[in-house]
Amino acid sequence: MTSEAEMLLLRGWSPEEVCNYLATKVRAIRKRTHESQEEFALRAGVPLRTYKRFETHGKGSLETFVQVLRAIDRTHYLFMLFPQPGPGPLNVKPSLEQRLSQLRPTKFL
Repeated sequence: MTSEAEMLLLRGWSPEEVCNYLATKVRAIRKRTHESQEEFALRAGVPLRTYKRFETHGKGSLETFVQVLRAIDRTHYLFMLFPQPGPGPLNVKPSLEQRLSQLRPTKFL
């Protein structure tokens, strides 16, 4: 499934379905590294029972989720949730005054 198709699905899913989806993605990453749930939970700093609940049912606190993200080295993606606002709408052109203020005086010979 393409990432575009996944995004379309996610938009229509319930919070529970999204949590299960995230847990499934984490489980796949853990399995690719050949770690047991116990090893992964220890590395993430999460009690084993808490991690099992997260991975199996998508249940857990936000703190648990952040610890899991750290363990799979994905916390840098959190910044994408809240992008910095740009200078304004893309189709707004600078005013004449703004363009003139950016001009440097030139010397004529």
